[in-house]
Amino acid sequence: MNRIFLVGLFILCTSIHMSIAQTVDLTSVDEFFNITSSLKQGKEVSEEQWKDFDNSISYKKFAESENKFLINTIKSSIQIVFDNGNEAEKDSILNISKKEMAESKTLMMKKLILTNYLDIRDNYDSIKSFRENYDFNALVEKAKQRLSSFLRRPIGSTTKFKPVYFFFLNADGKDGEDAIFVDFNLVYKITEDQRIDFLAHEFFHNYRRKYENHDFNYKCDLNFGIDMIQNEGIADRIDKTEGYKKYYANVLGLPEMVETMVDLYNQAEEDLERLHNLILNYSINKTSEKKMVDEWIEIVKFNGHPIGFFMANQIVSAGYENEMLKTFYNPYEFFNLYNKAAKEQNHFQLSDEFMNYLKDITKEYYR
Repeated sequence: MNRIFLVGLFILCTSIHMSIAQTVDLTSVDEFFNITSSLKQGKEVSEEQWKDFDNSISYKKFAESENKFLINTIKSSIQIVFDNGNEAEKDSILNISKKEMAESKTLMMKKLILTNYLDIRDNYDSIKSFRENYDFNALVEKAKQRLSSFLRRPIGSTTKFKPVYFFFLNADGKDGEDAIFVDFNLVYKITEDQRIDFLAHEFFHNYRRKYENHDFNYKCDLNFGIDMIQNEGIADRIDKTEGYKKYYANVLGLPEMVETMVDLYNQAEEDLERLHNLILNYSINKTSEKKMVDEWIEIVKFNGHPIGFFMANQIVSAGYENEMLKTFYNPYEFFNLYNKAAKEQNHFQLSDEFMNYLKDITKEYYR
């Protein structure tokens, strides 16, 4: 299970009441500043300082993981950027090509993290001032209001939102099991409206879990992936309505990654057709489950964002946004609405055989 779950570029109505006990945690941001401030002053970082860094709430999950890739990459990037580290290693990482990043998630993460840390170094004092003066609790409340406005429904006080943990990694966020993790430099450099939309996007995932059918999602990789496409596609309608090119140009420091995301969106219709054919072959036992999952991973990039966003955009442009938002947790209805839109707008249409199969595997879980 979860082989389909790929690494990402890893987010009220006035009459409602909601809890203001939302937790915002900045300890990993502060420990990052403690380490880097020492290095910038030419001081040696003590074992105790590194221990505090490892134990801070956001970095702890990496430090305690059996796979040490991320925590080691984080620390080596800090040394390279803030301690006059190995210049040859820095150049080697910065020279990682678009093709190499597409073929290796580890190389992609190395370059994204290092580039982000170089940007932090160049804006160091301003970022520290932002940390000291910005109202993060207010941002959380605004993001919840934005989510309510987007969904066109009140969000009651019984809805529990996850705490928001800030740290420095790469320009992205993630809805984790117990918290939402957000890169602090990303929040610093985008506009206030973009901050609100970004966090509302992540809160959408949080809120959707209350309604989605977990038995369906976690039964098999296919179900998980189908649900993921709807989940990310609708969420992208919160913060990426101006298009992938403008959004990622504001967020990412790597032009080649911006180009990659734009290319993936532009080929989303073609990829959807490939995915359609793959699932059909699997449904009639022409493809094994293992082969289906392997090919899915090759087709569906970045957790289904580009394909899902393409589908959501066609649904909205065809006038079915209200229907999409009413069934925001039902993957069958998302694909069904896309198909209605595709027929009206001359886009790739999902076959009756595909839709019947999708209806068959979802009907037990969604009525």
